Amino acid sequence: MERWEWLIEGETGIFQDPALGCFTEDPIALVHFAKIGRTDTVLDLGTGNGVMCLYAMARYGGTYTGIDVDEAQIALARRSAKRNGQAIRFLALRAEDAPDALGHGAFSRILMNPTLLSDWLHAAFLLLKNGGTVTLCYPAEQLAALFRALDDNRLAPKRMQLTFCGQRARLALVEAKKLGKDGLAITAVHRSGSGDRPPLPGTPTQRLV
Repeated sequence: MERWEWLIEGETGIFQDPALGCFTEDPIALVHFAKIGRTDTVLDLGTGNGVMCLYAMARYGGTYTGIDVDEAQIALARRSAKRNGQAIRFLALRAEDAPDALGHGAFSRILMNPTLLSDWLHAAFLLLKNGGTVTLCYPAEQLAALFRALDDNRLAPKRMQLTFCGQRARLALVEAKKLGKDGLAITAVHRSGSGDRPPLPGTPTQRLV
């Protein structure tokens, strides 16, 4: 059943359809971690129903494009942006095709929750301006593979936040800079040891319509 949920109560919301898949708190955490300015041009690779674009635009401002191969999710994202009065471009497009379609060096920031790590990071390198950043979330237990892929694509990790559930790191939020120099700052966030993931500040509350 399709539903409308508030991302920011009474201000910015999103259409979701459980049959297509709903967002978790991970993309919300990623937006809180990201450093986005009002003059940034931002691309969300694998945008799904557009949650990161919708929430980040409301929180930070900036100019946003979201791409995904799922046309049904893109349709939901467009409807959400229209209802919110947000000028966000949502396109049905593969990450691999994005550099030619959208332009090399067209973006200052890229957000992603990658499913095809190497292919998406290669696309991100081409899409970013020199000195631009990619901010992503990835399973903490797979950090070795992530750092290899970042290095292969000349993206230098600059900031990382590890989310712990009890003694175990569950999620890594990483910001990497195109053609950046070495130097990584690491912080940690601790959550319930039970494995539950309580809401972050600003995390959406649900409302059914």
